[in-house]
Amino acid sequence: MNNFQQNKLTTTLIAILGLGVLNTAVAESKQNDSTITIGEVINVTTSKHVQKQTSLVGAIDIISRDQLQNQHTNVTVDLLKKTPGLYFSRFNQGIVSTDVAMRGFNAEGSMPHVKMLIDGIPSNLHVGLSEMDALFPMEVESIEIVKGNHDARYGLHNLAGNINLTSRRDDAKEIELLVGSFNTSEAQAYFGDVQDNFSQHYFVGTRKTDGYRDNSDLNKHTLSAKWFYQPSDTMELGLIARYFDYEADAPGYLTEQVAKQAPESSADYAAYDKGSKQTRHLSAHLNNQINDIWHVSAKVYWQQFDRHRYAQFTASSTQQERNEQDIHSGIILQASGELSPNWLLTLGLDYQSQENINQRFTTVKRVRQGNRRDWQFDYDNYGGFTQLQYRQGPLLISGGLRFDGFSGDLTDGIKGQTKRLNDNDITVQPKLNFLYDINDSLNFFANYGESFQAPIGSKAYVGPDNKHYKLSINTGVEAGFTWMPTSTATARLSVWQQDARNELTPKTDGSGDFENLGKTKREGWELSSYVDLNDSWTIFGSYAQQQAELLEPGEKQAASKGNTLAGVPDYTATLGLSYRVTDDFVISTFANKQQAYYVSNVYQERKYGAVDTVDLSLSYALDNMDLGLSVTNLFDTYQDYVYLLGQETIHSPSDGRAISANISYQF
Repeated sequence: MNNFQQNKLTTTLIAILGLGVLNTAVAESKQNDSTITIGEVINVTTSKHVQKQTSLVGAIDIISRDQLQNQHTNVTVDLLKKTPGLYFSRFNQGIVSTDVAMRGFNAEGSMPHVKMLIDGIPSNLHVGLSEMDALFPMEVESIEIVKGNHDARYGLHNLAGNINLTSRRDDAKEIELLVGSFNTSEAQAYFGDVQDNFSQHYFVGTRKTDGYRDNSDLNKHTLSAKWFYQPSDTMELGLIARYFDYEADAPGYLTEQVAKQAPESSADYAAYDKGSKQTRHLSAHLNNQINDIWHVSAKVYWQQFDRHRYAQFTASSTQQERNEQDIHSGIILQASGELSPNWLLTLGLDYQSQENINQRFTTVKRVRQGNRRDWQFDYDNYGGFTQLQYRQGPLLISGGLRFDGFSGDLTDGIKGQTKRLNDNDITVQPKLNFLYDINDSLNFFANYGESFQAPIGSKAYVGPDNKHYKLSINTGVEAGFTWMPTSTATARLSVWQQDARNELTPKTDGSGDFENLGKTKREGWELSSYVDLNDSWTIFGSYAQQQAELLEPGEKQAASKGNTLAGVPDYTATLGLSYRVTDDFVISTFANKQQAYYVSNVYQERKYGAVDTVDLSLSYALDNMDLGLSVTNLFDTYQDYVYLLGQETIHSPSDGRAISANISYQF
């Protein structure tokens, strides 16, 4: 019996046990859920107007600030590496550095599947790539990760889950300075002032490094401000503004032999590769408790993402200049009503308008030679949801519907054509969450959801002579148990599966076209835990296994039937240990393992891209001062990102061992 036959058996046993539990009389029990929080749970929000949401159950994780504040990274997505079941593609090419994946999808950017949010505001580029670098570690309060497609709050890009970063709003003043390997320096400063009915919060951050590899200099800066005002006990108004700038050189790709022999080197042809990106953000927030039953919230936002880079991928290819500008604006409305002690109704409407530019030029040493692409396009997404929850004693059940629609047009400046966005009418997605407390320490949960693959790129638009196509729909199920033997220990086991028909993936030839992968199946299981053993020891860890299979690829790709989808590791694992030597001195270590993966849906003779690293950190508190020492990739393990170009692989080594020292002061 193979692993995934065992998974099917496990799912069946879980379902049978769950049905048996429903027929068992259980006394009143405490209300639990399936969320695992990695780190110390501290509620520091200054808001008195937190809106109630219908409960989600499944593989949901929260990373707290105490697990984030001592991390120092070139890219903010690295803050997610402690999360169970997540894995990464580390391109290490300047402003295109790292992206995250989950649930059997890849992190190549070819299949947008993770909804990224900052303070509840969407933060994905049009193509689905996440853009979260505007937040430095010190400004992040917590990160919530929801895996699966059972969350009705979001539609666009919420194919396999969502990630929401919450920024700090506490009353604190602190500054931190860091120096480290590769001539790295960093400074962060946070100022928060909270009064009875007004709070203000400011953050500034800067980081500069020469990089592990040649021609990988990086320089980034961010500045943010938040103001919140409570005109009454029932209302809160807020304004958030943020500016971010990031400039970086790109070291290019190497042959496998050169990458392993000289991982710090840069490709000669990439000497003129570099790029920059900027983020501008402005959002207004309203929370209002209308009466004892109804609470409403509204968010209105405008943001601009600019990306500009020069890239050459092999010595025989030509350099390209790539210019992308995304201007997104939107509104998010939600209402929740406590209809009775047992019934909760949530409703939501959202609208996002995109005005985007995507251009490509052929260049030689950053001098333009010709125009390859000139798209200007509008892309509008409108959606909403309704969800009803019932909770009585040990039982929780919630069900709802999500709907989404799209409109827009694209003008191709080179071809002189204008196309309309493919018309799919309204896409309806049912959602269901179920949880039953077997006793005070054990619960059973299950969820079901449908989600859709969002159209992106030029071929998402069709002319009058083109045939319209239907969106690919993913159907997902998950079931599992959460065990909480004590108030400081939680473990969770979940088994999941997602199926899709007519799955689309962008072609790798730069045309903007996509191809139909056909019928796919993704399935796996995940075991994770977090335990405070005592006042001195804390341990957390996870093991997640997944498989992504191409079931029915169609006649054009018949040879790849039954193959594993590219970019998906067989398993990932994490292990974290923290030892408090004294009240002031803490030693922490974290290990992360990501299995190798195939780099093609067709050629599957060898796997690449394994990750096996260990990090170490020490921190010492002295009055109002904290001293820190960190070592990443402690054993200097070689690892690389690998891409198949034609029938040859190209390699981008990841960072070797790096040491940094930091000092922070709380005023």
